Amino acid sequence: MANSTGKNLLDQRRKGQAFLDELRQFHQSRGSPFRKIPIVGGKELDLNALYIRVVSLGGFAKVSDKNQWIELGDEFHLPRSCSNAAFALKQYYLR
Repeated sequence: MANSTGKNLLDQRRKGQAFLDELRQFHQSRGSPFRKIPIVGGKELDLNALYIRVVSLGGFAKVSDKNQWIELGDEFHLPRSCSNAAFALKQYYLR
């Protein structure tokens, strides 16, 4: 029997996979197939977590108006040496 932490992790993975499946379908319906999960700062970007976090901060416009993309880079543990991390997060969110 899985402990609650293991169950939560499994649930997060399922939700993340469901999000990616929807994202792929969305892109396919628009004629722009989703090819692969983006890499930022040498790490796969958790697109589901990015979406959830941006929405929790009020959405794309608010995050952009408040210039919170740099903070999001810190939250996603992107290295400071990745000088374009904030820009990359913003672009991947838009796509």
